[in-house]
Amino acid sequence: MSLRLGGIAGIVAVLLVVLAALPVDGHAAENTIGVIMTGDIPYYDDLHKAFLARLTQSGVLSSTEVIVQKPYPDNISLINAARKLIAMDVDVIVAYGAPAAIAVVKERTKIPLVYAAVYEPLTPELKTRYSTGVYVRLSISSLLRYLRSLTQINTLGVVYSSHEEDSVYQFSEITKLASRYGMKIDGINLKRHQDAKAKLAGRNMDAILLTGSSVAQMAMGQVIDYAKEQRIPYASFFLCTDGRAIVSLAASPGAQGEKIADKVQKILDGMPPDKVRSEAASNVELVFNLRDATALGMKLSMELVSEATRLIK
Repeated sequence: MSLRLGGIAGIVAVLLVVLAALPVDGHAAENTIGVIMTGDIPYYDDLHKAFLARLTQSGVLSSTEVIVQKPYPDNISLINAARKLIAMDVDVIVAYGAPAAIAVVKERTKIPLVYAAVYEPLTPELKTRYSTGVYVRLSISSLLRYLRSLTQINTLGVVYSSHEEDSVYQFSEITKLASRYGMKIDGINLKRHQDAKAKLAGRNMDAILLTGSSVAQMAMGQVIDYAKEQRIPYASFFLCTDGRAIVSLAASPGAQGEKIADKVQKILDGMPPDKVRSEAASNVELVFNLRDATALGMKLSMELVSEATRLIK
């Protein structure tokens, strides 16, 4: 009798686990989407909100489970996040940023990959029959021009992370361009955002530029505090549209979220990923923070102001 009761108890326990996993309406999700959000930055949060809103609008989210992984921006954490989603056998993997997308591709999985916020020069590394997404075209030379209009720059501090492929590429591009302008580059390689204050201490720079590194963006508060103390301009490239930098150049995260949601829906409806066209992000935003620039004694020419898509006053 005790064995029989033990068997019944085991069956009941299994049923309870299964029932607990079901949505509240009692219907199992038809699809599962795995999302890798690199780091903890507002840009990816905005992108993800737009992605979910679009899926809700189209009715996809009502029958879909979304599993979000938020690894720290280092190689091991990104690989582990990709492997977890692959082991769960999700229907689609969505990756924000080149490092996360590259981590998925390196696993050689056949699960469809939809990427967003990938710097265009990195897209060849993502080209497989199972991938598609939205890439970003931005001009570093334009951002340098805006910075140089604010002050004479002999030494430009560039915050990047050697753990993030897109950030390394941007650092290389900036270094090449700087030589044309007679500027010296002081590279600040951040592997942990907590180290920013110590890494910045004692440096002598005329301006600071943050690359599209998740680690750099997570350290933005420390970078801005340092720049304000030194009364030098600070700019952000690629992953910032919140107006904290004096100058920022980025593609709208909201528009990207909507585009990748549409691509995910097509894949869930049965279209092969290689038939879903990759495309460039639209709505590039150039934001000038006039409030902080004025407080630091800097003036923007009307010519530059007229180029801005948004002004912080």
